[in-house]
Amino acid sequence: MPSMSLLSMAGCKVLVLAAVTSVLSLILVPAADAQTVTMTISPSTITFASADPDTTPSVAAPSITVTYRVQNNVSGSWRISLLAGGDLTAGSATIGINNVTWTASPTPTFQAGTLSRTLAQTLASGTGNVPLGTTGTVVFRLANSWTYNVGSYSTSVVFTITAP
Repeated sequence: MPSMSLLSMAGCKVLVLAAVTSVLSLILVPAADAQTVTMTISPSTITFASADPDTTPSVAAPSITVTYRVQNNVSGSWRISLLAGGDLTAGSATIGINNVTWTASPTPTFQAGTLSRTLAQTLASGTGNVPLGTTGTVVFRLANSWTYNVGSYSTSVVFTITAP
């Protein structure tokens, strides 16, 4: 499974996030009119630049583009959510996943949040159809701290799109 990694050496922290895209197809009517949802995440890896926690308390990674489409969903709702596979871990050392937050646009379709390992968090939601090529932008941020143990930390984050 793809992973999120944090490297820490004398204050140098780099986070790599690989996004797993879940594509869900729901067949509610004959195949020609099937309700479908699709999503791609690009890039699938992000890196937080090295920064001094005293001057940079929150380190932003380059933005991720979420491209999605919802078809044959005239009045139904849809949702994109995020769920972390666990805290960031390096051997026995951990960094709580709640130290990773995000901002997203366009609003109000997309919203800001904090990663969780126990409850899927809403990244975006809406109703009806969404045309091919619709995109949103997500920027993850790591709370930067000298208290993190040196190591290579990892976890996974799953992006899921659903249209009940």
